[in-house]
Amino acid sequence: MHTTAKQHAHAATLYPVTLAADSVADQLALVADRLHEILITGGAFDAIYRHVLAAPGKRIRAGLGLACTRLLPMAAAVPLFDAVDLACAIEMFHEASLMHDDVCDGSLQRRDAASVPAAFGVRVAARAGFHLAGTALQILARVLSDNPAVFARLGDAAGVSYLDRLSDLSFGQLVETLPPAINASALRRHYRLVAGAKTGTLFRLACSYGGTAGGVDPDRLRALMRYADQLALAFQIMDDVRDVEGGAVLGKKACGDLERRIPTWPVIEWLAMRPGAREMWLSGQTSSAALQADLVHSGATRAARAVAIEAAENASRTLGVFPPSPAREHLHELSVRVVSR
Repeated sequence: MHTTAKQHAHAATLYPVTLAADSVADQLALVADRLHEILITGGAFDAIYRHVLAAPGKRIRAGLGLACTRLLPMAAAVPLFDAVDLACAIEMFHEASLMHDDVCDGSLQRRDAASVPAAFGVRVAARAGFHLAGTALQILARVLSDNPAVFARLGDAAGVSYLDRLSDLSFGQLVETLPPAINASALRRHYRLVAGAKTGTLFRLACSYGGTAGGVDPDRLRALMRYADQLALAFQIMDDVRDVEGGAVLGKKACGDLERRIPTWPVIEWLAMRPGAREMWLSGQTSSAALQADLVHSGATRAARAVAIEAAENASRTLGVFPPSPAREHLHELSVRVVSR
C-alpha cells in the first residue's frame, strides 16, 4: 500500500508546507477529513463508519501522535501528510477497540448515540472492528514503508512500546473481568495493570510512533512512555469518577461499572475508607444506586480525583526533557484537561 506520486501531489495540495507549524487543533481537522477519505469508500462498512465518525470524540490519541511528531522542530521528521495518517491509524485502532469493548460489556450507548453493537448487531460490530484494525495496519505499514530513514531504528529503544504490544488492549479487557481479592494493595495493582493495558496501550503507541516519526531519540522516547502511562492513569481514573458521578457529559449510562461490580479507583478508595463497604460491595442485594450514593457521600470520588491530579502532574513533569514548543504545550495542556473535564 505505497503512496503513489499522484497521491503525494494530492497530499501536497491538501497539506501545504506552511501548515506544518500550525497548532495540533488545526492538524486534527485534517485527521477528521482524512478518516472520511480512508473509511468511506462505498464498501460494506460505510454505514457503520459514518455512524462512528458522526460522534468522533476528542481525538486525544490522534493529538498525542501529532504533537509528538513536532516536539523537536529541528529533527528529521515525516511529512505532515504521513503524520496525519499515523494519527488516523491510532484513532482507527481506538475506534476498533471501542466496538469490541461495547460487544464485551453489552453497552448500548457510546458518545450520546447508540453503540455500534446496539445499532448494527453484535456480529457486524465484531467484524467491523477487525476490518477497522486491519485498515489501520495498512495505513501504518504504508507510512513506515514510505519513510525508511526516519523509521530505520524502529523498535531498537528498550522500554518503548510499538505494535508488538497492541494485543495488550485485549489483555486489559480480559484481566478486568478477573478481579483480585478485595484488599487495597491487590486492587490498586490490578487497577494499574488494567489501566495501563486498556488505556495506556494506545497512549504509548501514539507517543512512540509519533515521537519516532518526529526524530525523537531513545531517552526522550522513554520519557514519552512515562508521560503516556501517567496520562493514561489520570484519564482512566477520571473516567471512573465520571461514571460514578454521572451527568449529561458522560455520553453513556452512568454507573455501568458499579452494576458489573468492576473495582474502579473510586471504589478502591471507598473500600479503604468506609466501614462496612466490603459487605455492601459483595452483597447482591445492594443496588448500584445505593453504591453510587454511598461512594459520593464518603468522599471516595474526591480522593480518586486527587490521585488523578497527581498522575497528571507527574505526566507534565516528564516533558521537561523537551525544548519549549507548541507541541510540548499541547501535551502539557492535555494533562491539565484530562483532570478538569
